[in-house]
Amino acid sequence: MASIKDIASRAGISSTTVSHVLNKSRHVHPETEARVLKAIRELDYKPNMLARSLRRRQTSTIGLLVSDIENPFFTEVARAVETTAYERGYNVILCNTDEDLAKEIMYVDVLFAKQVDGLILAPAPGDHSFLRGYMERGARVVCVNRYTPDVPSPAVICDDEHAMFELASQLLNQHSYIGAIIGLETVSTTVQRLAGLRRALELKGQTLNDCWIFPGQARQEGGYQAAREISRLTRLPTAVVALNSLMLDGFLLGLLEMAPHLFCQLEVTGFGYSNMARVCHPPRYYVQQPSHQVGCVATNLLLDILTDVVLWNTDHIVLKNSLVQLGASAVMPSPVTADRSWR
Repeated sequence: MASIKDIASRAGISSTTVSHVLNKSRHVHPETEARVLKAIRELDYKPNMLARSLRRRQTSTIGLLVSDIENPFFTEVARAVETTAYERGYNVILCNTDEDLAKEIMYVDVLFAKQVDGLILAPAPGDHSFLRGYMERGARVVCVNRYTPDVPSPAVICDDEHAMFELASQLLNQHSYIGAIIGLETVSTTVQRLAGLRRALELKGQTLNDCWIFPGQARQEGGYQAAREISRLTRLPTAVVALNSLMLDGFLLGLLEMAPHLFCQLEVTGFGYSNMARVCHPPRYYVQQPSHQVGCVATNLLLDILTDVVLWNTDHIVLKNSLVQLGASAVMPSPVTADRSWR
């Protein structure tokens, strides 16, 4: 493989001059530059992009850490991050932390050791004060979907509290006793969604204690176990909302296997639409999350910070969820398509 020294020898100049031509770091006489370019073509020289990036302390690579890649929300976010980064000349390294803080800490360490320029992070449950050391040394982290109070950083999130309030209010207009399958209780999304549920209940003179609450741990298996539990109840809620689509799928699968008769007794809905709901139990209402927009906005924010288009800040950008109403003959919504206008 040809080297800069080989090019210098072929062109009859110094290696320093070749370097100036390659990096455009200093003006070189056009005739000399032409000899360098001719030698590059003849020797089929390929620059070592990693070495050049490390010398410049910039790799044009960002890290994306999602808490559960099986969750369709994060799958769509990851797609949007990759597409947006590619369009701006950046590469993405994707890591799945599986809601495990120890795994997240390890991946953060690995990614910064690989000299990524910044991170987009959906925080796992737990204490994130470990990020402070990185950020004090200039690391840039943008949180996505969730935020952590342990470390001040910008975040791109959704109006989960308001969306849950709207959905629960619709349910409570028709049902006096409802249930909820909740995710990880300490993460910001669950906290906000429970706050919205609590507010809707208060308007009806109820509290969370008046609901059937099942800890689904944000997993499909958690939704499945919720179906097992509800099939054993003597007093059934007549509406159940799952706080993510994984738990919604698991709940519907569990009902199909263990208590299909409950489909005519329960209104089932949640955050994010699911193929299971599309096939077996379309809801009247559900919350459509702007997952693609979340990924686009978070990526553009991080890259704008890295390129000094935007100053470092700790603001939270809040995107709007949509409460979708489906009539008896309504056409199911199409998947959200890329909206490249989002910056």
